[in-house]
Amino acid sequence: MCLRVLNNLNEQYPVTGRNMNWFRPINVSLYRFAQGLEKQGLTHRQMRTFDLSQSAVFKWRSSYASVVAMMGDDEQGYAAVDGMNDQGLMVNALYDTPATYATAKPRLENSNISVLCWPQYILDCFADAKSVAEYARHNTLVILDDLVPEGGNERELVPAHIHLAVSDKAGNSTIIEISKGILTVYESPKYQVVTNEPDYETQLSILKHWQYLWGQTQPSIETPIYTVLGGYTPTQSFDNAAFYLTLSDMAQQPADVLAQTRAFMQKGAIPYQFNPKKSDHATCTRWTNMADHHSKTYYFINPMNMMPVWLDAIKTGQPSAKIQLITVKGSKVDNTPELHGNLQRLLVDCQDPFRVNG
Repeated sequence: MCLRVLNNLNEQYPVTGRNMNWFRPINVSLYRFAQGLEKQGLTHRQMRTFDLSQSAVFKWRSSYASVVAMMGDDEQGYAAVDGMNDQGLMVNALYDTPATYATAKPRLENSNISVLCWPQYILDCFADAKSVAEYARHNTLVILDDLVPEGGNERELVPAHIHLAVSDKAGNSTIIEISKGILTVYESPKYQVVTNEPDYETQLSILKHWQYLWGQTQPSIETPIYTVLGGYTPTQSFDNAAFYLTLSDMAQQPADVLAQTRAFMQKGAIPYQFNPKKSDHATCTRWTNMADHHSKTYYFINPMNMMPVWLDAIKTGQPSAKIQLITVKGSKVDNTPELHGNLQRLLVDCQDPFRVNG
């Protein structure tokens, strides 16, 4: 039930927001990577799982620096779920239940990559949404499934079924879905709102229905209905975000665009402990992040804290540095409420989870 909104009403100052919704607390750190790092698409644990040799694993060298929200820990592994590079390219990985992946190809050299680090490859090697779309249409990588590393003591992990939403400083958008390892690509600045399900073609059909009711199509309805159904499901989150985005005026100043985008994300957020079905694990919004594509600033907002934090995606002398934002230890969750503002001064050197380790 995640939600991504690209606010490109002001083409000069696009901002992308994303709500990360999950049914359990998640271990998450904010990493900053330099350009020029050697990376690989599978850890040794993953190579053993798929019975792959080192030569079959895809490797690359990062062309751009990046800031990345990374789920997981040293025991379960790591997943790049959100991030922005120094070119202003934002990548959001959203859950996508129908997603299916390729079968590992042990004899195909330099090709196999885990879906958990696929978003990092996009951040490292592409500067805009158009080039990502062009790559995806001719993709030769073997993208493999894995389990979502939540961190902490949880052992019953769920499959990492995802699709990608990519946006850039020009306000362009690329959506990539995966079925049996084959990528389907949607590219347009009009593709602003994305959620988990249904498939994106159906999401666009739903949007067309609502835009007619809101008087945004030609021929237009005589009596537009300026409302939308409430609710917390993926489709209802999509409807709500599209409603406010479609019927909003353009904000003029960068700070106003940020505030406007944050309000869009709040309209699609699920409150902590909201549990209409009285289930053992109630889904809520674990965090919201926003990317200011022009200032290259990546914001992280934990709804359990009062203050946002942020980092700039800039070229840096530190190869790899991080700060822990949420720590899960058994039933205890540390939301680090003392953190606020720019986290640059608090970064500590660390190892790159996707480093080449032959």
